[in-house]
Amino acid sequence: MSKVVRRFFGKKTEDAEKSKSEAINKLLKESGQSLEFKVLLLGSGESGKSTVLKQLKNIMKVKLEENELKQIIMSIHSNAFTCMKTLIEAAERLGIEIEGDEDKAKVKAIQDIENFEYPLKMEMAEWVTALWQNPGIKKAYERRNEFWILDATPYYLQHALRFAEDDYTPTEDDIIMARVRTTGIVVTEFDEPPIHYRVVDVAGQRGERKKWIHCFDDSKAVIFLVNLAGYNQRMFEDPEKNQMIDSLELFASIANNPMFKETPLFLFFNKKDLFEEMIRTTDLSVCFPNYSGGPSVTAALDFLTNEFHSRMNDQTKTLSVSYVAARFKKDIKYSWEELKDVLLEQNKKEIEKAQKKATKEKKKTKS
Repeated sequence: MSKVVRRFFGKKTEDAEKSKSEAINKLLKESGQSLEFKVLLLGSGESGKSTVLKQLKNIMKVKLEENELKQIIMSIHSNAFTCMKTLIEAAERLGIEIEGDEDKAKVKAIQDIENFEYPLKMEMAEWVTALWQNPGIKKAYERRNEFWILDATPYYLQHALRFAEDDYTPTEDDIIMARVRTTGIVVTEFDEPPIHYRVVDVAGQRGERKKWIHCFDDSKAVIFLVNLAGYNQRMFEDPEKNQMIDSLELFASIANNPMFKETPLFLFFNKKDLFEEMIRTTDLSVCFPNYSGGPSVTAALDFLTNEFHSRMNDQTKTLSVSYVAARFKKDIKYSWEELKDVLLEQNKKEIEKAQKKATKEKKKTKS
């Protein structure tokens, strides 16, 4: 039997998290040794990899560069407009009528804009804000499992007027919620002396996955993210395929890759907040016909954990499972601390060996 370690974050105190890793950190410092840990961040598109990375930067106090901040502003402007346009197109396709002559005129104005160009003008923001209250748009959003749309759509549409202000500066929440589609490979580096971390975020869309193999070597850990709400959502690249099924298939290919045989595997079930809301009205059986746990969050999470775990060929390998909402900093903070503890523990023998060597050298110097 393999070992599945489940973690629900938010139940532990920060002091308890610190005490566990500080002892090994002290050992590292005393040994005079520094280590570099490369951590892979993998998962399907919309799983939340970029959100996790932004939270890690926030936690480690890595300051955003000017061009990054500009990119976030441009993205969040685009997110607000594009989400409304997607809802309008979905309403039309689903035969849902947009009520009211004034709102119909706003729909026509948005439809006439073929490609959004930054910035989001105040007039556009007013259209978006008004239409978000329209019963027809609300009905279309309620049927979002039938088309692809960003998870944070309500956030973008509720704050559109603020985004369009001339002196708009993104808040911490805006930065986390901005959807910037990752292309290629993004490496973020930061230090927690005496450890240097390299976190590699790879784009999750199908067309980008062929690039992943180039990042696999020398990895100290793999974080695989799953969008929990994906059990009732379509893929961006393939409107006919369910997001959760794609994640299962992708997880199997990663978990059973020979290159990761000895590499710790961390499974982050993300968007727990959305999942808890969704499971109340949409049964997990829409994706897994053999599920019979009803609206119970615990039963549903246990079922999904077992589904992913069953895809692992090596049933002796430990799978660390966390249930998180990456938009909340504390969830990522606690889960990152757990990952650090595993990595430090795995390297403890190497650290102790270095410490003994350092102690011997000190004695020689004194004598």
